Amino acid sequence: MRKIFVLIITVCMCILPSFAAVIEGSVAMTDKVPSAFYGDWRVISVCTKTTNKELFDTKSMDIWTLTRQGDVITLMNPLSGARAEITVNDVKGQTVKFEKRTYYPDEESLETPILTLHGDNFEGVDKISIKTYKNGKLIKEDYVEFQVKGTKISGSPISGIFGY
Repeated sequence: MRKIFVLIITVCMCILPSFAAVIEGSVAMTDKVPSAFYGDWRVISVCTKTTNKELFDTKSMDIWTLTRQGDVITLMNPLSGARAEITVNDVKGQTVKFEKRTYYPDEESLETPILTLHGDNFEGVDKISIKTYKNGKLIKEDYVEFQVKGTKISGSPISGIFGY
């Protein structure tokens, strides 16, 4: 009986810490994102690397709106109407690594912005990989890397102007 009890305690001690770490990790990463990241940003992107110059713009200007509700962070573009929930992969001080995966029937994309906050500005890199499949087989993979710079937009959130 004593051996069974010791075995049960040993198994519980091995399983519970890893289970608790998984639950804590998801919430803790969202909580670590500096609050100054949330709001409206004017973002300039310049292509620095790509495998497909025809597919990706060399330079663009966008509006990003980052919001948080509970443990969900949403990135919106009020100009295009695009909206996506994003995952926080890592936070080190003022640097945050986000991730957004999108799945379509014959395509999969992974976008990974790594941004460092400097007051009302951020800078970093935005990496995008797009895999195209046909009959379940990978037929093409395109990649782009952008240098990004964001400037906080002052005043009312721009998302309210467009009704999003």
